[in-house]
Formats: sequence, structure tokens, C-alpha cells
Amino acid sequence: MNCLRRIAAVILALALSACGIFQETYGVQEVDNWVRRNEPLAESGQMKWSVFYAQYFEKVAAAPVISEGPVIEGAGIMLTAALFYEQGRLDREGFDSVRGFMRKYQTIDDAAANLLAREALVRALGQKDQAAPRSSP
Repeated sequence: MNCLRRIAAVILALALSACGIFQETYGVQEVDNWVRRNEPLAESGQMKWSVFYAQYFEKVAAAPVISEGPVIEGAGIMLTAALFYEQGRLDREGFDSVRGFMRKYQTIDDAAANLLAREALVRALGQKDQAAPRSSP
């Protein structure tokens, strides 16, 4: 009888962990699907980039598996870049550079993608500031 209880407990534990893994995978897949549906809207100008990245940030924050660490940090970097782009503090080339680093490296190494994207953002802001005409007092 004890053997049957142990087997039942093991089966229950495996079933519960499988449910947790499924929910985590489903959450990540839901975010990926949302990006596939909405990124073309931002690319076509039907949605502002800042709105896209703000909503993406919210979706990532709500997904337990990816709500911490490099993924949420990358979403924040992109939201910042989008806001700077829309405010005119970053030109299209600089914005595309930041997006390019995120796209290229994010699937390989989120931390490296964030570092490169952050550096591209700082570099693009510096170039924009240098190109801006200086007003004399």
C-alpha cells in the first residue's frame, strides 16, 4: 500500500511540474506571437514604436520566465531608444542600429545583445548631439 502511495505521489509531482513547464512555455510563445502580429504595425507606421515597445515591455513583465534579467532589460533599452527616436533625440539610422543589435544577438545571448544595443544607443545619441548646430549665448 505504501508503494502505491509513493508511486501516486511521484506521478502527481511529475504532472504538476509538467503543468508549470507548459504554462511557462505558453507565456513565452504568447509574447513571441504578439511580437509577430504587432511589429509589422510599428514598421509600417500604424503604431508608434514607443507604443509597441511599451506594450512589449508589459507583456514580458507579465511572463514569469522572461520577466527578470536580460529580456526585460532589453525591452527597456528598446523602449528608451523608441522614445528618443520619436522625440528627435535619435535619428532613424541610430534607432535602426540599436534594433539591429537586439535582433541579431538576442536569440544567442541576451546579455551581449543588451550591452551592444546600449552602446549603440549611446553612440547614436553622441553622434546626434555632435551633428546638432550649437547656439551661441
